[in-house]
Amino acid sequence: MRAGLSAGIAVIAAFASTGGELTVEPGGMSPSQALAKVRAAKAAGDRGAWTINVKEGVYGLKETLVFTPADSGTGDAPVAWICEGRNAVFAGGEKVVGWKDVGGGVWSAPIPRAPDGSPAYFEQLWVDGRRADRARLPNRSPDRRAAEYFPVTRPMCEAVSNAAGKVQYSIERVTLTNETAKVLAAIPRDELPYAQMLVIHQWSFARRILRGIDPATMTVETHGPTPWSNWQRWTAARTIVCFENVRSAFDVPGEWFYDAKAGAILYRPLPGEDMAKVEVYAPTSQLSRLVDFRGDPDNGGYVHDIVFRGIEFAYSAAPAKDGERGPTQSYQFQAAQGADGMVTAEGARDIVFDGCRFVHTGNYALRLNDGCVSNTVSNCTLFDLGAGGVWMGACKGYVAKGETLSRRMIRNLAPRSTAFNRIENCVIRSGGRFNPEGTGVAISHASDCKVLHCDIHDHYYTGVSVGWTWGFSGSTAQRNEIAYNRIYDLGKGVMSDMGGVYTLAASFGTRVHHNVVHDVWCYSYGGWALYTDEGSEGITMDHNLCWNTSDGGFTQHYGSGCVIRNNIFAWTRSKGGVRMSRKEAQDVPCTLNFVNNIVVVRGVPLVGDRVRGVGGVWACNLWYDYSGGKPRFDGLDWEGWRRCGKEVHGVYADPRFENAESNDFRLKADSPAFALGFEAWDYTTAGCR
Repeated sequence: MRAGLSAGIAVIAAFASTGGELTVEPGGMSPSQALAKVRAAKAAGDRGAWTINVKEGVYGLKETLVFTPADSGTGDAPVAWICEGRNAVFAGGEKVVGWKDVGGGVWSAPIPRAPDGSPAYFEQLWVDGRRADRARLPNRSPDRRAAEYFPVTRPMCEAVSNAAGKVQYSIERVTLTNETAKVLAAIPRDELPYAQMLVIHQWSFARRILRGIDPATMTVETHGPTPWSNWQRWTAARTIVCFENVRSAFDVPGEWFYDAKAGAILYRPLPGEDMAKVEVYAPTSQLSRLVDFRGDPDNGGYVHDIVFRGIEFAYSAAPAKDGERGPTQSYQFQAAQGADGMVTAEGARDIVFDGCRFVHTGNYALRLNDGCVSNTVSNCTLFDLGAGGVWMGACKGYVAKGETLSRRMIRNLAPRSTAFNRIENCVIRSGGRFNPEGTGVAISHASDCKVLHCDIHDHYYTGVSVGWTWGFSGSTAQRNEIAYNRIYDLGKGVMSDMGGVYTLAASFGTRVHHNVVHDVWCYSYGGWALYTDEGSEGITMDHNLCWNTSDGGFTQHYGSGCVIRNNIFAWTRSKGGVRMSRKEAQDVPCTLNFVNNIVVVRGVPLVGDRVRGVGGVWACNLWYDYSGGKPRFDGLDWEGWRRCGKEVHGVYADPRFENAESNDFRLKADSPAFALGFEAWDYTTAGCR
């Protein structure tokens, strides 16, 4: 009896650690079939390591690949999905075929079918890997010299209520002043539901379906679910709009038009494009999530120890409301927070993406939501992003039972807390292509995360955002590290109120260091390199090189106790190299410690207004205006600035850069900065290694 039992246990033990290999290939096993086989083996007791070799090819997904705790590996025996060959693509779209020349430089193809057999609806199209513009007014300017948006005037928002007085929806109207916009009057009434107005209001974005146009006054009408408070604040100075899927604006090569009435996709090829050879993709499956990790953190059920290496994820739709199958409407508020990820996770631990590509998205590339801990994204490329690159953070600031969420260091986290995630050596570029609010990397309610050695560029909004609590209140966004990144080409004159690195609320232990940030250009205001916004507290920013910004190298809206040390700030267009907005907020005095920095400008204030009266230590800084004009410090000259007690042991002198005009900010050996205690560093180490 015992011998038989022992033999049985031995057999079970041997099987439990077996593991194995599977091969995914075109015409053979699909990704979903491989996932099901591993799940079945694990359900039978297999605890070995599994390798899924994915052969080169494009694998069109009709449904989201959903990973559950039952699909997990272990630290010693992970489940690994490995690309074999040059390019294994998990795609949420499919080719658009059947193109015919219909004359006038226009080609047409039938609208593909969705999985349920109905005509697929989509608002994105890619031609040979290029995101094509959907018939747009005004047209995009290849050299960005022409206006790509219209200003607006006379906003009006009217709530429509039922007999019981409950608001059912709102009527929104706004007037255009540009003569070019008169082409909108040619939109047939039955095409209005497929035409959209895209609204950029400072830091927020809205996508609205057109309901009517008055050609006499050029007033545009849309409807919303409830009155949008921002609508009433629209001004020509801070709001711009454009229009998409307008037949009368379908006029330049490279554009496409979704012709719902004819059931066709229309496209104007670029010079040299052969429609018999190009590959045109659309997100016909309407999947915004290609991969979804669904853990159960409330009950300790985590998806864990799964590796993806060298896989490409491509063509995701923008997220739609439940049941929404046609043109989309949205208000995002900030940083495209309402967008999910092409890869989305909840309750995920020790998931690794290494050497992967995330391309052609309608949303974020990756989103790590509640309960995501110790996940790694390394050596990856994320580009052509509908929103942003990576979002990390729970839906709110979870803390352990007995812990208090207040203005203090938070050390004990909860099962739904998101923490210890790492984004390293990645290229995150060309974001905000569907929703310009998208951020390169957003860390909301998350702690102890790292963004290291990344190239983050070509976005319409912020590069890296840390924190998601406004004002002097508790936040779990603590001990995060943003270091050795190269962050540039942001804003692009479209969005406003942004930073290369942007922070919010109590972020004790957070450090932003050894980054290079440059070329941050806003539309109306707020193009800063380093930006501590409402309630930023307990943050250190040091050894950062920042140049070419709209409104300043550093700004603090209001905050307390942040340390800005040993940075170089150069070449701001207006407002001042250093700027602050408020001296007090929520009965909390604002403070800032600004020490050992070098600030240089050309003919604009070195220090903007409203800095005097903000507490803290300002010492041993080096200031210089290369224009040769009289330097200005919050309305004072240099002697007045020194006498007001704001600057202790500071110096006004040429820093002696190697070549400031060419943005070579290495210091010569005789620089006066060294006598002040400035520490030189090799800023070429920033960015991907």
